[in-house]
Amino acid sequence: MKYNGLFYALAIAISALAAAGNATAAEESFSSSSPAAPSKDEAEEACSENNKDPTTCSSSQQQTSSSTTTTTSGDYYCVNTTINSEYEILTNQNCFHDIATQEAVGDFVSFHNLPPGQIAPILWRNKTNNTNVGGKIVSQYAFQITLPPNLIPTLLNYTSQLGIIDKFREFTSTSPMPTSPNEDSHHGQFVTFGSNRWYAQRPAKKFQSNMHWISPADERTQEEYLRVLFAGGFGEILDKIGKALLLDGLVAYHLTFLAVSKSIRGYTHHDTTSTGGRVYNVIIPLLLEEDVDPELILIDDVTG
Repeated sequence: MKYNGLFYALAIAISALAAAGNATAAEESFSSSSPAAPSKDEAEEACSENNKDPTTCSSSQQQTSSSTTTTTSGDYYCVNTTINSEYEILTNQNCFHDIATQEAVGDFVSFHNLPPGQIAPILWRNKTNNTNVGGKIVSQYAFQITLPPNLIPTLLNYTSQLGIIDKFREFTSTSPMPTSPNEDSHHGQFVTFGSNRWYAQRPAKKFQSNMHWISPADERTQEEYLRVLFAGGFGEILDKIGKALLLDGLVAYHLTFLAVSKSIRGYTHHDTTSTGGRVYNVIIPLLLEEDVDPELILIDDVTG
């Protein structure tokens, strides 16, 4: 979706805090790298030979095959193989098809017909001349999940009615906020939408980006934002994440909308560290520019 070539990415980022769990430190970062993976036959063979519970992998293969008989899918990947032996494999992460080969863009597998609410790892895609092996998990603490059908429309309607989208158009074009010369601080200002107060920020100058983000500035705005999220089905997402990661509870404690249309370079960073795997960012894309290169960049846990 294009807006005069100025505004191409609007997303919601939610920091979710786990009340308890058995996962370990969640470290999210960004960098560039690429893969190479097994064929469908090789993946099936590896899946049956190396899966700790072969029956679940076999069942997953059958379900995938039957669900894709009328549509085109790409390469076949099994998660629980020797290449991922150092990773903790969740119980529902078995075997998947990538999207159709002619539609596949970027380095990460985009699972074909993933059921709503199912969590899947991020895997390197089968590509030639790449440093990482296709089918390998990129990070123990990076996942993808299908969204409830009403979540994005609900959030877009909310941001449009409040005027948040229009404000982002201004921020990323004619009226950007100034950047802070201090490399470790962001510039911020209060803004009002309707009767609620929000806080807008822009990263320091060193990031060479026109990214801005807008977050609730008081409890009333926070509660309204949460009501909109749950009206769109976000509660289902928390429930699925909590069950998949074997957590006792989850709370969305930091909410924001963010937008960017220009970034000269990216910086590797961690939002949180040493959390024992109990803090995760949930990023929901709302508006994306068409016909651009993939923009999610992750550092591999092993190869960097």
